[in-house]
Amino acid sequence: MSDCGAGAAIEMAGEALIALPDRALLWPRTRTLIVADVHLGKGAAFRRAGVPVPSGATAADLDRLAVLIAAQAPTRLLVLGDLFHARLSQDEPAMAAIDAFRSQHAALEITAIRGNHDRHVERLPAAWQIEWVTGSLHQPPFVFAHEPDADPRGLVLAGHIHPVLLLKTRRDSARLPVFWFRHAQRIGVLPSFGSFTGGYPVQPAAADAVIAVTPDGVVPIQSGKPFEPFPPCMS
Repeated sequence: MSDCGAGAAIEMAGEALIALPDRALLWPRTRTLIVADVHLGKGAAFRRAGVPVPSGATAADLDRLAVLIAAQAPTRLLVLGDLFHARLSQDEPAMAAIDAFRSQHAALEITAIRGNHDRHVERLPAAWQIEWVTGSLHQPPFVFAHEPDADPRGLVLAGHIHPVLLLKTRRDSARLPVFWFRHAQRIGVLPSFGSFTGGYPVQPAAADAVIAVTPDGVVPIQSGKPFEPFPPCMS
């Protein structure tokens, strides 16, 4: 594992990946940008239920995604489940924000694993051109899925649990989103991309690799056994 600007380059199953500070993975060889648990429209779902949360989270997350796309120039966006949070209403501001994002990135291939929240989403605009995958997507050496369950076909990359690491001293504490690569299970779990999401505190094993997301970039907390250093820093 090595620093790559504000990101961290790692090698997994013979493939180079870069953990980016905006909670995304880049797979350079296939020009794929990978995120998990975006939860577009979550704020609107809360407001429909009578919870007075601020609006604008969906537009802000799409802006973050647009910045990543501009910087990394992927040809494919791969979402590891829960692209959406709930069914969308046609008059919601989120619809216009997603329309604008898709228009600006019309050539970008978008593939989404159907997560547990996505199951409630129906009749999306055809212009959004989202390719849905039910279950998992096997693209050797990886198996892309929503839930982090081991798969004999390859190393699993998933989301769903929104992993965070709790760091404490006598006077201070921090709750940091993390990339959590579990050695024994051959599973990598991405932090949630969405800004309006919670987090599940994890307790990594000694052999696991953990990369924390901080305001100054990503910080390798520990390097697990199967993740060898990858010297080149790729842009």
